Amino acid sequence: MAKRKLWSYENTVVILFFLAIGFVWFDRNAINFLIPFMQKDFNLTNTQIGMLASALAITWALSGISVGLISSKVKNKKIIIVIAIFLFTIISAMHGAASTFISLFFLRLLMGLVEGPLVPVASAIVTMESSEKRRGFNLGLVTGTSNGLFGNFLAPLIIVALANLFDWQKTFYMTIIPGIIIGVLVWLSIRNPELKEEASVVSKEKVSLKGVMRNRNFWLCVLAASCAITFVTSFSIFTPLYLINVTQLSPSTMSIIMAAFGGGFALFSFVVPAISDRIGRKPTIAIFGLLPAFIPLSIMILDNVAVLIPLVFLLSIGSGVLTMMISVLPIESVPIKYAAFASGFAIAAGEIIGGVMSPTVTGMAVDAWGLNAALYICAGAAFLFWFFAMFLRETAPVKLRANKANEPALNVDEPTSNADYSKKIS
Repeated sequence: MAKRKLWSYENTVVILFFLAIGFVWFDRNAINFLIPFMQKDFNLTNTQIGMLASALAITWALSGISVGLISSKVKNKKIIIVIAIFLFTIISAMHGAASTFISLFFLRLLMGLVEGPLVPVASAIVTMESSEKRRGFNLGLVTGTSNGLFGNFLAPLIIVALANLFDWQKTFYMTIIPGIIIGVLVWLSIRNPELKEEASVVSKEKVSLKGVMRNRNFWLCVLAASCAITFVTSFSIFTPLYLINVTQLSPSTMSIIMAAFGGGFALFSFVVPAISDRIGRKPTIAIFGLLPAFIPLSIMILDNVAVLIPLVFLLSIGSGVLTMMISVLPIESVPIKYAAFASGFAIAAGEIIGGVMSPTVTGMAVDAWGLNAALYICAGAAFLFWFFAMFLRETAPVKLRANKANEPALNVDEPTSNADYSKKIS
């Protein structure tokens, strides 16, 4: 029996893309926690704050889906990742030199353009390099835990601390350092992936893109992802303002509450997909999927910070299901050739609805009815996410194999792998 290596290339891929995608979310969310420091300097309205998020989201969506589709035909996927990392790092630092709303808006457009391809292309590479039994865990760690840890836990703590110590301009300038380090590590350590039988049994299947677009799961993932990104985006933008302006908490206390959400997001974004590797995607959605809806409601109802912080952390267990909807489920629902496209399309649709439309609409609602409106919108989006997700077909390999073994006569037409999906929809 061959000895098992202590450290595998699979682990290298997961860790480096965990850091790369994590820093994407750190940079993207940094402005949310700096807005309270910037609002007076720029004389920003809530509608303009929403527009800044919308600007990034629209270019993120367009570049994500287009580059995701192009990457299915490009062998050198690594270069896409490396160039994007260096570019968004430079653009992030340039935010510190902005002096008008228009210049900020333009920089957000540019940042979305270069950040958009990173998540779908990285997800495709991780899928190709993952063993089947770790697919959900790996994708959850790279696409979800990285978001929670860097974008929602570390970002509020580090960004607010740096802004208090220096100012918001210098805080943006400092973001260039980790980006350069991560880009160099990815360039030196990651190789271009090859389709392997254990990664996908459909590498030799002839499957049309038109056939993929007829996949029921694909469109349910798009709807659910749109609601998930609406929840996360609006929550990240307007909850800090609610906690400071309505609840009258200090910026430091606000950052701890937001970090509690981020910490839970980070932990449960790999724990919950790992659970789904064993019990199936559908049961996991049913158990945990509705919990995020109670986070904004709890923030509005409770005024005891000591109770609110652990409650927000515990309810964020549902964030693991949100993560599955933009990575694991769309990727498992189509042939591996179209993995980046499927993930990119789900994220793009989610960005257009949840990232482009919802921040501006939510900002307008806040200007009209107050900051409570933003948290009600977040709760409604989380409920709709769970509703759409409940109609998904099971995609977990362990569950599909068990169903096929137990009921062979009844399940001959059911897809049992990515290959069967491709045959059914072609």
